[in-house]
Amino acid sequence: MGYTHYYAILVWDTPEWQKAWAQLIQDVPNIIKEARVLLSGPTDGEDKVTPVVVDSEKGIYLNGIRGHAHEPFILRKPGNWTFCKTAQKPYDVVLSSILLRIWMLAPKNLDLGSDGGYEDWANARNLCATLWPGEPTDSLWAKGDEGNDVEVEDESN
Repeated sequence: MGYTHYYAILVWDTPEWQKAWAQLIQDVPNIIKEARVLLSGPTDGEDKVTPVVVDSEKGIYLNGIRGHAHEPFILRKPGNWTFCKTAQKPYDVVLSSILLRIWMLAPKNLDLGSDGGYEDWANARNLCATLWPGEPTDSLWAKGDEGNDVEVEDESN
C-alpha cells in the first residue's frame, strides 16, 4: 500500500474535454516550473533521467527522480481508470496540481479519488491558486467535507 491517487477521464471526445486538454497541455509546464521539483519522464532504470512528456498526442508522463520517484503519473487517451502511488514523495505536488487543474477546467470529465484529504492537497491548492488567482481551488471538496479524502462523484445526473 501507499499514498495513492485514482483517476480517469470519463469521455475524451467531448468538446469540454478537448478544450480542457488543450489548456492542460499548456498549463502543465507552468505547474512543473512553479513546483520546483526535479522530475523525469519515461525511464528503464532509476539512474536514468529523461524529459517529462507533455504532449497533446502522447499525453502526460512524469515521475520523481531516483529516491524521490515512486510510480509514474501517466495520463493519455483512452484514459481508463488508473492510479498512481506517490508515497507523498515531492513529485506528488505536481501530479495532484495537475489533477486539481483538470478539476478546475472540466470537472464533469474527471473521475477522481485519493488517499489524501483536504489538508494533504494544501500544496496543490496553493500552487494552483498562485498560477490561477481568482479561480476556485477548493471546489473539489464539498462544503464541510474538507477533512475527508477526495472522492468525487458525478453530480450531473
